[in-house]
Amino acid sequence: MVPRRLIAAFLACGLVAALLPITAFAQDNPIVARMAALAALYNAKDAAGIASIYTEDGVLLAPEFAAIVGRGPIADHYGAAFDAGVSQLRFEIKDIRAHGPTSAVEIGDTLVTLGDQTIHGRYLHVWVLQEGVWLLSRDMYHLIGLR
Repeated sequence: MVPRRLIAAFLACGLVAALLPITAFAQDNPIVARMAALAALYNAKDAAGIASIYTEDGVLLAPEFAAIVGRGPIADHYGAAFDAGVSQLRFEIKDIRAHGPTSAVEIGDTLVTLGDQTIHGRYLHVWVLQEGVWLLSRDMYHLIGLR
C-alpha cells in the first residue's frame, strides 16, 4: 500500500472572462480549456509547463505539506511526483463560478495512476485573469482514496 503522504505528493491540480454567459462546462469556457492544457502537460510529465499555468506567486496546498509557493517549487513538486511514477491525470470539473470579471473558483475530482493503483482526489482552484490569460493563483486538493 502506498503511504498517504506519498499519495498526497502525487495529486495536484493537482487548473472566465465573461463567464457569466458561458456555462461552466461549455468547451469554449476558458477554465475548461486551461484544465485540458494542464492535464496534457501532466500526462506529458512536463513539470515546468504545469508550473507556467500558475501565477508567479501561485500557491499549491497539498495534504501533509507546507504551502508550496511560486512556479519553481511547484515545478519541483510535480517533478518529484513524476519521478516517483505518478501518471495519467484525469479530471472532472464539478463547478466553476465567476467572482467578478477577473477571478473564478473551480472545484472538481481527479484520478491519477501510481503503479497499479488509481488515486482519487478532489480539488479547489482559484483562477485569476492576468494580461488576458487565466492562471492558477491557489490550488488546494485532498485525497479521497484508492480505486
